[in-house]
Order: sequence, then C-alpha cells, then structure tokens
Amino acid sequence: MHPFKKTLLAASLLLSVAAAQALDISGQNVPDKADVAGQALVLNGAGVRTKIVVDVYVAALYTAKRGNDANAVIRAAAPRRMELRMLREVSAATMHESFVDGLEDNVGKAGLKQYAAQLDALDRVFKEVKTVAKGDVIQLDFVPGQGTRVTVRGKSYPVIAGDDFAGAMLSIWLGNDPVQDSLKGKLLGG
Repeated sequence: MHPFKKTLLAASLLLSVAAAQALDISGQNVPDKADVAGQALVLNGAGVRTKIVVDVYVAALYTAKRGNDANAVIRAAAPRRMELRMLREVSAATMHESFVDGLEDNVGKAGLKQYAAQLDALDRVFKEVKTVAKGDVIQLDFVPGQGTRVTVRGKSYPVIAGDDFAGAMLSIWLGNDPVQDSLKGKLLGG
C-alpha cells in the first residue's frame, strides 16, 4: 500500500475513534461515558430540550447499560446520570420552576407534596447557583441508597435523599408526561 494511503487510513481510523468517544449536539461535546459513584456508565442517548422555539439545553442520559425502556431506567438499582449542557442563560428560579412543573406533570399534586423537603433542598441549590449560563453543565447523579447529587459548574452540593425522589426526577424527562416527547425518545436511544 502506498505510504500516502496508509497515512490517510490511519487518520481516518483516528477520527473514527475520536467520533466514538464523544457526540456533538448543538455545538456541545457530549462524552460517551461517565462515572457515577465509582461505576462506569455509558451514554444511553442525548438530545436538545426546546421550549416553544428556543433551544434550552442538551440533555444526556447515562446508564449502566443501554436500554430503551423508560420505566426500567427510572427504577434501576444502579447509578444513573442526567446531564444538562446549557445552550442559553436561565435563572435559578426558572430552572427550579421547570423541575417542579415536570415533576408535577408526572407525580401529580399529591406526589409533589410528598417531595416537599427534597424540592426545598433543590431550591436551596439553585438559589446558591443564582443562574446558569450558556455552556454551564448541570449533572444530576442518581445513586441508589443515597439519593440525588446535583453538580453545577463542577461544584457538588449535598445529596438530596431518597431513591423515590431520584426516580421522580428522572420522570421529568422519561415519565408518562415528559417535558418533551421527542427528547424522551432520543434519551432512550431513538
């Protein structure tokens, strides 16, 4: 084989490997792996959250193994991560309100009352954060037996207790009434 063709083939293989390591969505580099509580997770799926006509964030779901069953992901007894890569600035109040609305759509008003303490803890996190800017990353790590760890711009906040709350949080994107049907499909590998 001609040396130029060998070089071209080698470069092509390197690009293929690099492409397999990350996914580019709306200019955001979404890694294909994550580590939560010492467990290696794989990218299950990712897509853009659009509200009306505005792209708000790129959401990426990481699980222990890829799957397309939303209920299985919500109820999994393994760590999971929902990562939000912001495409625009959003105030803490708006972010918290959107999480509460998404929860209420999936657990109802009575379910929402059940999570009052957890929602207060989440509100304290966002009040400290104040605002998320374009390019900021929010990680929601769901760790069985512990709860939900929120990390914003690399800073981790105290764990919000409750496996049931972690599942309820995942229902915002994967529940029967998700924030966006097309996003749910993409998060589940569609």
